[in-house]
Amino acid sequence: CFATLTVALALNLPVAVYGIDPKVLETMIGDGETEAALDLIDAEIASLASDPVDLLFARARVIDASGNTKKAEHAYRELITRYPARPEPYNNLARIYSAQGKLDQASSLLRAGLYTDPTYRMIFDNLTRIYAERAARSLSAALDPNDPKSDPSQPLETLNEIPTLSN
Repeated sequence: CFATLTVALALNLPVAVYGIDPKVLETMIGDGETEAALDLIDAEIASLASDPVDLLFARARVIDASGNTKKAEHAYRELITRYPARPEPYNNLARIYSAQGKLDQASSLLRAGLYTDPTYRMIFDNLTRIYAERAARSLSAALDPNDPKSDPSQPLETLNEIPTLSN
C-alpha cells in the first residue's frame, strides 16, 4: 500500500535520542508487521524517563499506516490533548478527516494547528487545498446540482502528512 510505504520511509526517528533504528521500523512497516513496530515503540516509551513526544507521534503514524483509522484518530487526539502547542498532530488528524469527507472538521483542525505555529507551511498548504476543494464543489453544485463531484461528503485524498515532529 502506498500510504504504508510513505509512512515507513518518512518516520525519521532521531537515533541519537532513542534506541530504535528507523530502518528496522521501516522494514517492519513495509513487511506489514505494524503490531511488532508498535510493540517496539511502546517498549522504548516505557523505558524513557524523558518526555516521549517524538515516539508517541511515530506511534500514531504507525497506527495510521496500519489502516486502523479509529485508533489513529484517537492517538492524534491524545497528542493534541497532551501537546496542544504542536502543529503536526492537528495536520495528520485533519488528513484523516479529509479522506473521510469531513472537510469542515479537517479545516477546523488545520486552523487550530495554524494557531500553534502560523508559519507552518504544510498546514497552510493543506488548508488552502481544502478551501479550494470546497469552492470547486460549491461551483460544481451551482452549475449542476446532480453532479456527484459536488457532494460535500466526498473524500479528499490530497492532503500532505507531516512525517516527523519539527524541533
